[in-house]
Amino acid sequence: MTAFTIDHRAARLNGTRRPLHVRQRCRLLFLNMQEQASVREMGLTPYRDWIAEVTRLAPDQIHTVNVADGDPLPDTIEASGIIGGGSMHSSYEELPWIRQVKDFLAVAQHRGVPELHICFSHQAKSEVAGGVSKTGHLGRRFGIETLTLTPAGREDPLFRGLPATFDVFTSHVDAVYDVPPTGAFGPVTELAFGAYRNESLAIGTTARTLQVHPEMTSGIAAALAQTRRKQLVAEGQLGPSDADYAAFLESLDWADRDIRARMRTLLDNWLRYFVAPAMNPPAAAALHA
Repeated sequence: MTAFTIDHRAARLNGTRRPLHVRQRCRLLFLNMQEQASVREMGLTPYRDWIAEVTRLAPDQIHTVNVADGDPLPDTIEASGIIGGGSMHSSYEELPWIRQVKDFLAVAQHRGVPELHICFSHQAKSEVAGGVSKTGHLGRRFGIETLTLTPAGREDPLFRGLPATFDVFTSHVDAVYDVPPTGAFGPVTELAFGAYRNESLAIGTTARTLQVHPEMTSGIAAALAQTRRKQLVAEGQLGPSDADYAAFLESLDWADRDIRARMRTLLDNWLRYFVAPAMNPPAAAALHA
C-alpha cells in the first residue's frame, strides 16, 4: 500500500443533530472483504447494493474496493467515511490483503476518518485496537441474534432511538476477546453484547464496530442458509426436516420488517452523528509524511 491522503478533517462529536440532506453529497468507501463470485453463486446482488439499501444512498455514492478479489487499497480517500464488510474469511488468517487492510484501518483512524465495521471487519478492527479474534467458544451464531446495549451503548449516538435490547440478523463463527480498555486510538468500550461479549465496540471517537449484520435481510440470510444447510444441521443450528427448514425461513421473514427498520435507524445515526460532522469543513491531510 502506498502513501495516501484523505479529503476531509474529522470533527469532534458534540451531539448536534445534523440534517440528513447530507446524503446528497455523502461519499462512502466500502471495503468488500468477500469474494464476489461466492455472492453471485448464491443468486444475490453485489454486496455494495446491500450497503446502499441500509444507508439509503445511491450505489454510485459508494466506492467499492473488492479487497478479497485483489483490488488494491486506494492511495487517496476521497470519501466521507469508511464501511468495512463481512467475509467468509477469518481476520486472523495470514493473508497479505488482510494485513494490508489492518494497516490501512490503523492509518485511517489516526487521521480521523469515520468508520463502521461489520462482522469480519469488526474483528479485524478489534485486532488493530489490541483485541483478539478467534473461533468463538459457543460455536456458530446464525439467523436472529438479540443484542443488549451496555450502559455505554445506551449513551452512544450510534444506538440513539433504539431500545435497550433488540433483534438483528447475524452470521459468524469467530468472536472478539480480550479487548483492552485503551488502545492506540483511545478508549475501547463495549457497546453491546449478544451470546458473545464485545458484539459492538467504540474504538476511539471515530470508529464503531458491529459483530452483527445491519446490512442483512431475510432474503440474504435465507440464501446463506440454503448454501450452508447441511453444515447448519450438523451444527444443530437447524432441524433436519424440510418442515424445520421452512419454519426457520418463516421466522426470518416475520422478523425482517422490524429488523430492517432498526438497522436503517442505526445507519442514519452513523451518518448523522459520525459522518456528517466530518464532512464540514473538508480538508486534505497527508496520512504519511
